[in-house]
Amino acid sequence: MKLRIPALLALAAILLISACSSDKSPDGSARASAALGRVIILGFDGLEPTMVRKYVSEGRLPTFARLMEEGAFGDLITVLPPSSASAWTSAVTGVNPGKHGIYGFLKTSGDDPGGAPVFNTSRDRGFAPVWEVLSQYGRKSYIVNIPLSSPADSLDGLMIAGFPHASDDEQSYYWPRSLEKMLTDYSFDAFRVTCAKNREERFLTKMQHIASRRLNLGLELFDREGWDLFWLVFTFPDRYQHYMWKYMDENHPMYDPINGPIYKDEIRGAYALADNYLAEFVRRMREDDLLIVMSDHGFGYLYYTLNANNFIQRTLGSTDNVKCADFFGGKFLIDVSGPGSEERYQSIRKRLIEGLRNLKDPVHGVPIIDSIYVKEDLYVGPYVSTAPDVLCFENPGYLFFTLPKTPDLRLLDSGPSPDKAFSGFHRRRGTFGALGKYVAAGETMEARITDISAIIYSYLGVPAPRDLDGKIPASLFMDEGAGAFQLVKSDEPGYRRPTGLGSQDSEKIEKQLRAVGYIQ
Repeated sequence: MKLRIPALLALAAILLISACSSDKSPDGSARASAALGRVIILGFDGLEPTMVRKYVSEGRLPTFARLMEEGAFGDLITVLPPSSASAWTSAVTGVNPGKHGIYGFLKTSGDDPGGAPVFNTSRDRGFAPVWEVLSQYGRKSYIVNIPLSSPADSLDGLMIAGFPHASDDEQSYYWPRSLEKMLTDYSFDAFRVTCAKNREERFLTKMQHIASRRLNLGLELFDREGWDLFWLVFTFPDRYQHYMWKYMDENHPMYDPINGPIYKDEIRGAYALADNYLAEFVRRMREDDLLIVMSDHGFGYLYYTLNANNFIQRTLGSTDNVKCADFFGGKFLIDVSGPGSEERYQSIRKRLIEGLRNLKDPVHGVPIIDSIYVKEDLYVGPYVSTAPDVLCFENPGYLFFTLPKTPDLRLLDSGPSPDKAFSGFHRRRGTFGALGKYVAAGETMEARITDISAIIYSYLGVPAPRDLDGKIPASLFMDEGAGAFQLVKSDEPGYRRPTGLGSQDSEKIEKQLRAVGYIQ
């Protein structure tokens, strides 16, 4: 591996300074060391690593090509389920959902079965986000548009919260209040425009408007002095791929031979736009900056939606004791009580697993499910009890949706609005890239989404909470300096008691999720 002498000399100087000056943790159990530089996290929701490699090989993404050559690039393994709500929360906390308690947009416990749905918000996060810990050590964070960060947190720095938003009070979308004047031309990520058939142009115009406004604000904030962590998320790749996949895939059941040739290059254009946006930040980097590029999950084709309630009814003969834990994906909650409840629970769980294992496409006769899990196999932490009891990962092309039961109990079901249905959906491997003078050049690697926070703590010299799951990926930094990038932990475990919201506008959140397509 190429030895970078200036980088190593700079690293030695920083370590010498660290030995002479440090800050105690709030509980006195650990000390902060000098930061190696600033950390920049650019999130592109849903960016698929195989698509990035494909377009790089075709010469369409010059900035990503540079990142692969001068930095590190690979897959980012996300959590199960690969939902933006749980994935981004794991990224910002550095722990699995069993420790932060977010398994999707919909709360999995404490709901009134007959009442309005109750949604997760930032106030339901059960583990400290990285910016909270950084604030305790005097590190300043600029956080923009991370999903499930609304209402905005107060912190040392600033925050513009991401989708979904729990009220019409836009002052809860950002902190501090002095940001208001900067946001007059900003579009909050509260979508009200779907990509229905024959409304594609309106959808694309809206996406471009939101993305360009976010870039402009992001660059204005980036150019300010004094921050240590800058984290900005663009969501347009996710939205494009959810709706536009059918136009570039002639084998897709929803392929439209009239509109297909018109819109077949829109997803490729979205990746090119992401490359252009990335270039704007790369050219502004300082010598000692560390840039991380990431996505919360990958993407692929979606051919068939599965009616989850029909599946439950067909498998168990009733939906009384099992409900869907979220609006999409194979996530099932078992609800039994009274005498013999443990035996009934185990019996129902076993039947659900057998039903999933035997599930085949009624038309093509192929297996539908890739893998099946029970919650204790996936999660550890104080919130495992609220996790879905049985989870599955569908084979490519299939996805469970929480749809109303139908008299014929059909398995394949396009839902009540097929012209608004997704044609692409999440995959478990997202995108990871890194660029900076300490990063191993040309490295092909693999990381986990919980590693993002670990990298931030290490580079900024801040002790991480004791119960952090994330680690420093072994091959991320140069061999000659890798020993300096140690993850120090304090005795503070990191857990926070979720406060929830005193009240939330469930109808407002539901409209946002329905507009994106997560609710059919």
